[in-house]
Amino acid sequence: MRRLEGVSVAAAWGAPELLAPFSDRPASKRGGVPEAEVWYGAHARYPSPVGEGDARTSAADLDPAEQPPLIVKLLAASAPLSIQVHPDDATAQHGFAAEESAGLPSAAPERHFVDPLGKTELIRALGPMRVLCGLRPAAASRALLSMLAPEGADALIELFAHGDAGLGDAVVRILRADELTTALHLAAVRDGASDILARADAEGGAPVDEGLVRLARLAMDLQSRHPEDPATLVALLLEDVDLAPGEAIAVAPGTPHAYLAGLGVEVMTPSDNVVRAGMTVKHVDVDAFLAILDFGAVGVPRVGSLPRRADGRGWRRFITPMDAFIVDEADVDGALLVEREGSAPGIVLCVAGSVVLRAEDGSAAELQAGGAALLSAGIAPVEVRGQGAVLHASRIRRVEAAPTSG
Repeated sequence: MRRLEGVSVAAAWGAPELLAPFSDRPASKRGGVPEAEVWYGAHARYPSPVGEGDARTSAADLDPAEQPPLIVKLLAASAPLSIQVHPDDATAQHGFAAEESAGLPSAAPERHFVDPLGKTELIRALGPMRVLCGLRPAAASRALLSMLAPEGADALIELFAHGDAGLGDAVVRILRADELTTALHLAAVRDGASDILARADAEGGAPVDEGLVRLARLAMDLQSRHPEDPATLVALLLEDVDLAPGEAIAVAPGTPHAYLAGLGVEVMTPSDNVVRAGMTVKHVDVDAFLAILDFGAVGVPRVGSLPRRADGRGWRRFITPMDAFIVDEADVDGALLVEREGSAPGIVLCVAGSVVLRAEDGSAAELQAGGAALLSAGIAPVEVRGQGAVLHASRIRRVEAAPTSG
């Protein structure tokens, strides 16, 4: 067992004040751009330092069998991230091979597939979070858009008359519309949202539906940040969810999503493949986005956790529809053992308080909030002692990278 140091990552949408309590990592020093994420893992883009003193090395330089088989991130957002999707394994392998054959550098802005692995993620709220994730059912979208933009978006609204089967067509029509049609749609939404907010703020007027007001405020905020961007209209077709601390969602490949604000911890496969539809200064590829988009990803992919013991004490496991990784969490008040499965390495992250990890081989790590440890393959038992909260992420079997062409 060795300490695993988080790597600070900056982004324009970052919220460093939310990451301040997680002080057990280097601060962001990126030309004034706010700190947004802290990465733990062996990904080549931001590999974690492992160990201490003379034994300190990079996780990327460890033997492949000893490297963390996933990425854990702290994410803090003060502004919306892009609307995006992630590929599955087959799409990632094909795209990676094609981009390698084309000679695209890994850092090229237009490169989507920097890894030959698909990307699946779970995000667990550490503080209040607001996220867009999954397509809103057609009946709800039709009702909301009919009130938000009663004039100027008739063609889009009509698509929802065909039920959820029309959701994908609506996204396609929005993103592939010509400039004039896009401008008309944006203006219709902007005018409708302004009218709704004026009525909501008027004294003595009839009450306005809270959900409609929330949607109108979102529409105005996104258009103010990204004028002329049709992806701000796609955002209105996604489920708009508030996550309380402890709540989580699982984002499968192809699920459209955008994190709007708040603090969470992400667990994901060791891939940084992202395809964006808009709401960003980064590269946008509508065709690639639509090719990956799962038109059947309807509803919020919430996940719950279940105690691993009959008495409800100790570890709780997040129950997800994917088998990409295992995520357990526990509140520590005293001592408990890390419950491990399989032979792959794992990551333990302290998300609150202070704990000490001790392994049977004598290795130990004292962790404050934001501190992490890499558990080597097969090491057991490992005791966690102290007062706080911890998350343990692992895989039952390792991911094998697909062979590349060229």
